[in-house]
Amino acid sequence: MSDEEDLGEAAEYILSERPKLDEDDVWAVLREVGSPPAPGADALALQLIARTRPRLRRRDAKRILKEWRAYASLAAERDWNEDEP
Repeated sequence: MSDEEDLGEAAEYILSERPKLDEDDVWAVLREVGSPPAPGADALALQLIARTRPRLRRRDAKRILKEWRAYASLAAERDWNEDEP
């Protein structure tokens, strides 16, 4: 699966969990950050987002990162379960 497909699935998940988020904002964060930051790296990711997407509220950016991490955790779990008969 390509990175774009992975980001597409992540965006769909995030928007299904947080339908009030703006789709363009979700895509901007996913593309700008590239992969879900480690929990301790949120401050750096939020600084990057603030520079590239200044109108995006910090609270929304945090929600996107949180849901993205949740999606990544579920995706990893699915991969693990696919190996089972």
